[in-house]
Amino acid sequence: MSFQDSLKHLLGDEKFRIVVEKISTQELDSNMLSNAVDGDEKNAFLINTGQVGHVRPINALEAQVLNYQLTRYPLLSHPTEFHGFIAYHNHLKKYRVYFGASDQPWPPHPDILLNQLDKDLAVGWKLVYHLHNHYEPVTNDYLGILAPSLADAEYFRMLSEKYDLENALITNGIHTVVIDSGDFDQFDSH
Repeated sequence: MSFQDSLKHLLGDEKFRIVVEKISTQELDSNMLSNAVDGDEKNAFLINTGQVGHVRPINALEAQVLNYQLTRYPLLSHPTEFHGFIAYHNHLKKYRVYFGASDQPWPPHPDILLNQLDKDLAVGWKLVYHLHNHYEPVTNDYLGILAPSLADAEYFRMLSEKYDLENALITNGIHTVVIDSGDFDQFDSH
């Protein structure tokens, strides 16, 4: 059973539809941004008002990376977050995924991945995406927010400055938001 099917089974069809629609909307009134009480809420409003990013269904590569982690730790009973650095080599026409996760709720420091990424960038690879997942506890219906936290926004800026990251991706297992590096400075961070 897929993550989406499991979630639909737990929540029921109608609640599943409502939760998915609420999390993936980009049509909230942009005036709501002025009501943000903190940086995390502001970041969410930037996405949910459609001012920044593009929300779309999760794609095959993102689902494969997520499913790899779900085979290790089921998101509904042992939620965890991961790093997925996705590089592309124009000459070879290949993608490479550098994956980091643990059994803890937050992803580990990816030092070993970044060391390898440094070496690969020197031989023609380009960091095109950083994929990260968000989840919520059962009390918030599991489905993670499609917006960067304060720490995420700071991390994306660092990846853009140091590794020339093109886009950040945040997925909740159903949808993914694509955030262009040119928009990273619009988000609040630590």
